[in-house]
Amino acid sequence: MRADKRIGGRRLFRLVAALLLALGGAAVAFFSLPRLAKDHMDRVKKSNTLMRVLRWSNGIRLKRAATERSSTAILTHVGRRSGNTYQTPLGAWAYGDGFVLPLAYGSGTDWCRNVMAAGTGTLSWKGQTYQLECPEIISGPNVLHAWPMWERIALRAEGIKDFLWLHRRNEQAEGPEQVESPAHHGTR
Repeated sequence: MRADKRIGGRRLFRLVAALLLALGGAAVAFFSLPRLAKDHMDRVKKSNTLMRVLRWSNGIRLKRAATERSSTAILTHVGRRSGNTYQTPLGAWAYGDGFVLPLAYGSGTDWCRNVMAAGTGTLSWKGQTYQLECPEIISGPNVLHAWPMWERIALRAEGIKDFLWLHRRNEQAEGPEQVESPAHHGTR
């Protein structure tokens, strides 16, 4: 009987150990992917498979983003070359007279370059939509303190130090006015 218990205990131990290793590996992959992609963004853009996966995951995130309970916002921006309207799901947090958006993949991403070129964008966040302008790239510990503690830990673990700060338009600075939400045209 004791031999059976030992064998069962070993199997359980192996199962728990394998589960913990899998979870640990998933956590390492989750937190290291933005760093790897940022360092190798040119390779990511050239890989059709990776770009398809990114567009697919963005499509899923867009369906749930910008609601009052969602931590994901929707940034609507105009393509700097195409003139097309794009919607990108992003993390966002209120900061100063506007919002900060983490640059997980660096300032070379299409959405960041589009907003910088246009100088404006629309952010749907927590059930409201804001017209934003005057984008600037900022970094530092003060920006991180705008985020809740649990997100601050994740941002640090992912190695995110730079943010895009968008300011509310002057007519919105005193009180957030809701603007009409555009239709989903695509993601980038």
